[in-house]
Amino acid sequence: GSAGDEPAATLAMMEEKLLRLIMNPAMIATWIAGLALVATPGIVDWTMLWPWTKAAAVLAMTWFHMWLAGQRRALLAGHGCSGRRYRVMNELPTLLMIVIVLSVIVKW
Repeated sequence: GSAGDEPAATLAMMEEKLLRLIMNPAMIATWIAGLALVATPGIVDWTMLWPWTKAAAVLAMTWFHMWLAGQRRALLAGHGCSGRRYRVMNELPTLLMIVIVLSVIVKW
C-alpha cells in the first residue's frame, strides 16, 4: 500500500482491537452479570412490565453491537451505509440506555 493507506490501516487495526479486546468482553460480562441477576430469586418480578422492556432493550443493544461489527467488516470491504444512516444509528444506544435505566428505576 501507499503512504496514504497507512492511516486507514491503523484505524482498521484500532477498530478491530476495540471490538475484540473491549466491546466483546464488555458485552459478554454484561450478559453474564444480567443472567446471574435474573437467576437470583426475588430480584426480577416477571409479572411486571419493566423486566420485559429492559430485556427487549438489552436484546436490541446486543443486535446493535452485532450490526456495528458487521458494518466494520463491510467498511473494510469497501461497502457500508450512508453517513446519514450512521449518524441516525448513533442515537440508538442512547435511546436504548434510557429505556433500560428507566425500566429499572420506575419499575412499572
